[in-house]
Amino acid sequence: MVELQRVEIVFGNTLKITEVAELPLGRQQITLAFGPFVITAEGNHVMYTLPADHSVLMQVAYLDAKGNPATVDGEVSWSSTDPSIVAVTVDTEDSTICRATPVGSIGQAQITASCDADLGDGVRELLTLCDIEVVGGEAVTGTIQPVGEPVPQADHVEHHDKQT
Repeated sequence: MVELQRVEIVFGNTLKITEVAELPLGRQQITLAFGPFVITAEGNHVMYTLPADHSVLMQVAYLDAKGNPATVDGEVSWSSTDPSIVAVTVDTEDSTICRATPVGSIGQAQITASCDADLGDGVRELLTLCDIEVVGGEAVTGTIQPVGEPVPQADHVEHHDKQT
């Protein structure tokens, strides 16, 4: 085992260290619309399951510290942590809405809505996250294939008789 004797950190600019009060862990809420259906889920950890052959509209809503509706400065930006699983397309008329569309791979990705929460001249980036798991869609076809190698009928009959 090598003992660490010296650590050196070099910054090209001034490093500002600010103490920030730790906020209590909040609750996540996600509202999804599919045709005439609207689903709202809330909890400490919410993961939405999306079939690979469907897409879903998602909307972010902002609240102040007292739980009242709040506004943000400017447009909301949307992104996906893995565009090979889920792509996001922002609504052209309302940037708080996007469409999440599976791209082909199944798996998990995180959708992020980013905005400027500072209503003044400054910028305070606020990130809102939603976990999505893309799963296989509804079955539309089937396949039948052999399992194992073919065996002579006599061996197969004896083997079957031994199991029963």
